[in-house]
Amino acid sequence: MVNVLRWGRSAYETAEQLNDEVERLAALGCEVRHHVGEDPPVEDCRALVLTSKVRVDGALLDRAPELGLVVTTTSGHEHIDVVACEARGVAVARCPLARRDAVVDTALGMALALLRDLPSLHSRAREGIWARSELPDRPMRRVRGLPVGIVGHGVIGARAAQVWRALGAQVWVSDPRMKGSPQLAELIEECALLSLHCDLNPTTRNLLSAEVLWSLNPETIVINTARGALIDVDALLERDLRVGLDVFPDEPYPRLAELAARPNTLLTPHAAGYHRDLGRSLAAELALTVRAFIRGEPLPHPVSTS
Repeated sequence: MVNVLRWGRSAYETAEQLNDEVERLAALGCEVRHHVGEDPPVEDCRALVLTSKVRVDGALLDRAPELGLVVTTTSGHEHIDVVACEARGVAVARCPLARRDAVVDTALGMALALLRDLPSLHSRAREGIWARSELPDRPMRRVRGLPVGIVGHGVIGARAAQVWRALGAQVWVSDPRMKGSPQLAELIEECALLSLHCDLNPTTRNLLSAEVLWSLNPETIVINTARGALIDVDALLERDLRVGLDVFPDEPYPRLAELAARPNTLLTPHAAGYHRDLGRSLAAELALTVRAFIRGEPLPHPVSTS
């Protein structure tokens, strides 16, 4: 019997979804317990499943001598001290596939709406203004031939690049893991749209700083469905850029209403990865990961410092 602890619970997770996880893991010979709050009982835990709202560090690992696997239900993994896990021989994995397509759909939807200036036009309609005569003065573009910059070419970024190419865009990809990949500065210079799909780490934190944001062309569209701390969101309030944000440095973001009042902005409450079948998709991905761990096989989506 493999003891599995499920630590944390997302705001939208239902009891039915969690039961689906339990049933799939039980079929693998696992005994699953749930814990919400601090100080999880990890002393006899072999696998730890957690959300992004809790953190695994060296102190917790020292209380878990039996632990062999930490797996996050998210794509991001900045809440896990991977170095500390590796030092103790604990494998780390993530679950990016369950949310991948929904995140790409959201990023694409935001980008297309801003590309066609739909939020601003809708705002004019709410004022009772038929804004057809304003069209020549609006920065409305089409996808075909549009230079699109994808920042990050992991599971989600790679799919985003694939979708944009299928629509006829000219796609630029920046990722330090790709040999010969252009730098962010090149994307800023060449691309009309930037879509962020990278991890949050010391090199990407505040990637779009106030200085970078002020260097952007005023017509540049910025989409962030990855991690909130990639962008200095407060600095965005000082610039009249077209932006679509699903994630924020602080959630809930305290200046949400102020930012949302701008007609060229689309905001969602960290909802990009959610879809009706998320619970089932996540349970299936978790089961595949835990099964690989039990069998001593390569993990589907491992996380490491190398």
